[in-house]
Amino acid sequence: MKNIFTLVLLLLTVSFYGQEASAKRISFLNLVGNNIQVPRGCEAQSEYELQACNGTSIKWDYYSDDMLSAVFDATIEAFGADNSSKTQVTFTSFEAQLTGFKFKTGEAFQYFLKGTIKGQPLMINLGTPTDITGTSDLEGFLKLFFDTAQVG
Repeated sequence: MKNIFTLVLLLLTVSFYGQEASAKRISFLNLVGNNIQVPRGCEAQSEYELQACNGTSIKWDYYSDDMLSAVFDATIEAFGADNSSKTQVTFTSFEAQLTGFKFKTGEAFQYFLKGTIKGQPLMINLGTPTDITGTSDLEGFLKLFFDTAQVG
């Protein structure tokens, strides 16, 4: 009986603190020390991830140089195995060049970018209904992340 009471108390505590943490809204994204305000009407999953904001999701992860290449290559290989629409892309973000690939998936586009911003290697995963073929296609909050975009 004592074990059941302890278990129930533990579950209630975890549930309470879990709700407190999820109730805390994230107002700014943090891209290598560059604070980007979460757009009105959108909700960040973390300081490094914005999901389903007007149909667009963006997430980034930090790596060492060696890990970045390995993870990026494995991601492109896995994603490209079932998708033949692979196109090279180059974006700039906070004066840093990011290179990668664009894939068409149904009615949406998936972009995987790698590079180094302010000395920090990272990989960006961007999913959007917009076919970004150049800088003029960077609309809405994407202009806060990227300065230029180029295909090919």
